[in-house]
Amino acid sequence: MRNVLDGAASFCAALFTFIICGLPSWFTVQAVLAGIAPVWAYGAAGLLAAIGVVLTFAFIRKGLAGVAPTRQRRR
Repeated sequence: MRNVLDGAASFCAALFTFIICGLPSWFTVQAVLAGIAPVWAYGAAGLLAAIGVVLTFAFIRKGLAGVAPTRQRRR
């Protein structure tokens, strides 16, 4: 039962990471397209999105293994 809850916590962490990194990246791209932000903001948005993708997949992998988001191995 503990592993199921740890996996659910990891899936929640993946969702929050996707939201926290994805929304600012998307809004930055929209701002550049609208002419509000400079073109170099694409780089910052791309880096933030790449970090978010890596972290999201790491948390999903932990969720499938039943590992809590703050741990290295199962309890």
